[in-house]
Amino acid sequence: METNAGFRKRLGLILYVTVFLVLEIVFGYFLLESRSLFVESTIRDGSYLAQTQVEKIESRMNDYAFAVTLAGKYLDEMVDMHTPDAEIEQWVKSHCDKVADRFGGNVLDLYAVLNGKIVAANPWEGDDSYDYAAKSWYSDAVAAEPGTIVFSDLYTDAITGRDVFTMSLALSDTSNVAAIDVHITSENWMDFSELLDGYGILVYDPHLTLAYSIGDTHLITLQEGMLETGSGEVTHYVGDVKKDYNLYVSKLSSGWSVGVAIPDENVVSTNSMLLMNLGLGLNVLNMVIVMVFLIQNVRNSKQLREDTLTGLSNRSFIMKQMRNRLKRSNGTLLLIDLDNFKEVNDNYGHDHGDLVLMRVAEVLQSCFRKTDCIGRLGGDEFVIYVDASLADDVLNSKVQEVVHQVVALSQRYPLSNLSISIGGCRCKKGDKYSEVFKHADEALYQVKKSGKCGFVMSDHA
Repeated sequence: METNAGFRKRLGLILYVTVFLVLEIVFGYFLLESRSLFVESTIRDGSYLAQTQVEKIESRMNDYAFAVTLAGKYLDEMVDMHTPDAEIEQWVKSHCDKVADRFGGNVLDLYAVLNGKIVAANPWEGDDSYDYAAKSWYSDAVAAEPGTIVFSDLYTDAITGRDVFTMSLALSDTSNVAAIDVHITSENWMDFSELLDGYGILVYDPHLTLAYSIGDTHLITLQEGMLETGSGEVTHYVGDVKKDYNLYVSKLSSGWSVGVAIPDENVVSTNSMLLMNLGLGLNVLNMVIVMVFLIQNVRNSKQLREDTLTGLSNRSFIMKQMRNRLKRSNGTLLLIDLDNFKEVNDNYGHDHGDLVLMRVAEVLQSCFRKTDCIGRLGGDEFVIYVDASLADDVLNSKVQEVVHQVVALSQRYPLSNLSISIGGCRCKKGDKYSEVFKHADEALYQVKKSGKCGFVMSDHA
């Protein structure tokens, strides 16, 4: 069966490579033809190039929005789990540092209002008297639907003196809000440092205040109504800027607007653009096929060996690992069962039940080696196989650490009486999996029978 599966896998890989090469050849042909037409015509399509600039700005705005959304997701979870304020503050600081690294210092600060208190990554003097409720970034977010990101107008930061805009997000609790300050640091804010000669770009906030400009901006003369009528599509205006220039205006999904001026000599013919679009379309199709193939293979591989909730080995894979290791050396088998786990689900909901299972998986991984087999058999049952005969004191130390951490975890769920029972069995090289599993299960049953929350090793020799 494994031979057939391997053959099918190799056959699928051969077919994939064949299709990939064919598409690459076809795409290469269209791309070369497109480049030839561009060289012959010596001009480019202004709408296409303007859209490229607009998408660059839209992508950066979406990246900022994702940073806020991700922060809101984790803050909601921490509030729901009653995470201590100090831990929340530390996480906000850590997340802000990561976002700042990602955007090259454009992120000024990440902060949030949680249960009536403001938490900031970079606290400023006078926080105690800061009236966040009177600030538009807070009031506008509170007035919006949970999960909605609100963009502020451009303003000057009182401390840095730089142009700043704020993106705020309403969390699940309508009184809680997460926000991020983004400041426009330089001409390279949107990585336009290599803007083509003759280009001009202007970016306006939702109330049409100029927020950013680069290039030959003196060429852009926006007439009344141009930005108000902008849409997600690039709109072309003729005769509204300096002679031999074209103006393109587009409105971003955030409500911001972009104006791009491009010289006539950079505008390409319709036929050239059509051929370029065909080439790009083939490239996109090629990339989609590659990504779908890779994602599917990774997903199938993980499904064959990983438990989707905890990331540990699943039942079938852990059993296969243990059988292989029993053939090679002595070992130690531990069966683990959470006591009263159903009460967590009943009293706190299945979401918290899943969190408990994930946390227990982390505890097991932290207490044992990466080379040990750690898996989830299903439900609230776990298994660990160590391919070594651990000394009693070492084994007891590891088990007690697991019990200690689970007891600490149970403090978060006082209505559940959560605890952990562990049964073990020492294994000899050549033992059958079914036999050692049975002995470990019997030891686990003794723990359950004697009142749960304990550890017993089978006397099987």
